[in-house]
Amino acid sequence: MADENTQVAPVAGAEENATQENKEFTYYFSDPDSVNAEMHHVVITLPYELPELPWHWHIEKPDDSLKDPVWDLKVNGWVENSKDGQAAILQEATQKIEELDKKSAELDKKNAALDQANDKFDQAMKAMQQSQQVQTQQSLALTQGLQKVAEGQEQANKVMASMQQILVGMQADQAKTATPTSDTKPAENTNKQENGGN
Repeated sequence: MADENTQVAPVAGAEENATQENKEFTYYFSDPDSVNAEMHHVVITLPYELPELPWHWHIEKPDDSLKDPVWDLKVNGWVENSKDGQAAILQEATQKIEELDKKSAELDKKNAALDQANDKFDQAMKAMQQSQQVQTQQSLALTQGLQKVAEGQEQANKVMASMQQILVGMQADQAKTATPTSDTKPAENTNKQENGGN
């Protein structure tokens, strides 16, 4: 009876080890430059997982529609081995279209920034032209004002010259019509007294 009741308990982790031991990891080897067509696509199954993939090893499975799949470094994926195969052409064209879309988006951003810069430049040019126009008008008004001041100064100089001539003339007239001085008057009086005394 003791034999019937005796149970063997499984060791902890034994089931996990058993499933890990039974687990297989599939990798795909591809050497597109190999003359041997069998090396273009080789399925490799290992009972353990590789921490790093060796050269030409991949974890992605090639598409079942490919007849002779090889790994293409340009597209970073599986393509048909034929140089003019549709899959390779399609993948390459798709990649180029995506690159062109990215470049187009970048150009759109640059064009938008350039348009903004052009608008700002146009506004600055208009403001500068308006400022120059105002400065030209102010310069013209100032020049005309200075010209009138110069004309006024010239007229004032003429008036001053005329006044000086008048003053000189008046002084000359005064000198001619000047009355005799007090020294000459008593002499005349003395003569009259002398004449009157006779």
